[in-house]
Amino acid sequence: CHVTARAASSSVKTRSFWTRSGAIARRFYPYRPRLRDRRFWVIQALVAVIAMVHFTLESGQLLEGNEGHIHSLFLVPISLFFVPVVYAALTFGLVGGLATAAWTTFLAVPNLMLFHDSPEQLGELVQIAMLDAIAILAGGRVDRELRARRRAEAASAALRASETRYRGVFESSPSAILVLDDRGGIIDANPAAGILFGRTPQTFRDRTISEVVDPLWAKSLLDGAQNGIRELVTLCTHGDRELYLEPTVTRVYESAGHPLLQVIFRDVTEEHVRQAGLRAFAAHVLRAQEMERKRIAQELHDETVQKIVLVCQQLDIAERIELPAASREALGRARRTAEETVAELRDFARALRPPALEELGLVSALRRLLAELVERADVEVVLEVPQAERRIAPEIELALFRIAQEALRNVEHHAKASLVRVAIAFNVSEVRLEIADDGIGFTAHLAQDFVAAGRLGLLGMRERAEILGGRLDVGSTPRRGTLISATIPTGLTTSLD
Repeated sequence: CHVTARAASSSVKTRSFWTRSGAIARRFYPYRPRLRDRRFWVIQALVAVIAMVHFTLESGQLLEGNEGHIHSLFLVPISLFFVPVVYAALTFGLVGGLATAAWTTFLAVPNLMLFHDSPEQLGELVQIAMLDAIAILAGGRVDRELRARRRAEAASAALRASETRYRGVFESSPSAILVLDDRGGIIDANPAAGILFGRTPQTFRDRTISEVVDPLWAKSLLDGAQNGIRELVTLCTHGDRELYLEPTVTRVYESAGHPLLQVIFRDVTEEHVRQAGLRAFAAHVLRAQEMERKRIAQELHDETVQKIVLVCQQLDIAERIELPAASREALGRARRTAEETVAELRDFARALRPPALEELGLVSALRRLLAELVERADVEVVLEVPQAERRIAPEIELALFRIAQEALRNVEHHAKASLVRVAIAFNVSEVRLEIADDGIGFTAHLAQDFVAAGRLGLLGMRERAEILGGRLDVGSTPRRGTLISATIPTGLTTSLD
């Protein structure tokens, strides 16, 4: 067992050694000389030839005793080594230059030690040091240039791959895409754009965006295009057919750095038609609902309430007849019950169709709503009307009244609030209604998806506002209350005065 363990340990160490060796080799792989390159060995051979000639000349002159003549030229052979060393550094980089410089130094040292005295040795040492320094500087520069070139080539390859992928997406996208210059000229278009606008992609070139879509929208696009612009564009094509397009505009840059605009058109015609149909249906339902409320309120007032009033009068007559005390007391109780029923029916009829709304206007109807809320619940109310009260279109007054009615009903039954603030502002082109409370509130995301949250009352309020071209905003935070804001365009309004 011990032998097996030692063998296993030795095997692990061997693998670890070769793993580290392989890592080191891979690390220095980019810097190794090109051993299979014939030029590298030619350079080394040239260095050997120069060294051999140098050695032969100096040894021969020394044997002949003509030392002074050769010593006056002792620096010339060393200078010849600069040619192969510089060539190796420029061709093979830092490691190639250093290898050649080391080989040169190795071959020059015997001459230096055998044939020269101290002053000449110093001169040759300076030249050898310069030779090594040039190999390091030139080789390092070449390596940096090679690395920069490889990075540039990699970036260029990545750019080409990215352009290829983009082009594939561009050509196969089901959405129409137009690429524009800063003046609105169409540079490129994909096949989907040709199908959408009824022309081939090639015919888009040398045209402007204003020739394809509405010129006013095209002008606003070019005047202040920002990333993420989304706007509904109406385009009439193919006779009477009307297309609704939702463009997404982004700023891109071409390879030369010039800014371009990429416009992606999404065909939302079916969605727009469906939404228009839903809005028309909702408006029809609300109109039918209001007509039914008006009919019920009128029938309650004209028939049911009047009949109960007649019953009260008949009970008054019956009380004048001589009857036992118990019978008279029962008739009194019946009359009081009939009077309470009349009062409740009248309140119910006013809730269905408040006469104050038609006769006195929205602000008076809101005062009545708040007064009734105070009677039913322990809550403080505040009504704010910053501008002078104005009469607006009856359908807008009715929509805002219903929104306020539903909001106050929610406050009464769910909010647990102690203060309710209602503010209404009449502007030149719109009217704004706000209902705020300090109640328990609810989670913010529930305010965005009324159906998922089960808040159908809020959904009905939003539908009423959107049918008239307005909007409903709901903001709420748990334990910090709720703010409901309805804004509906009105155009010019007339004063009550």
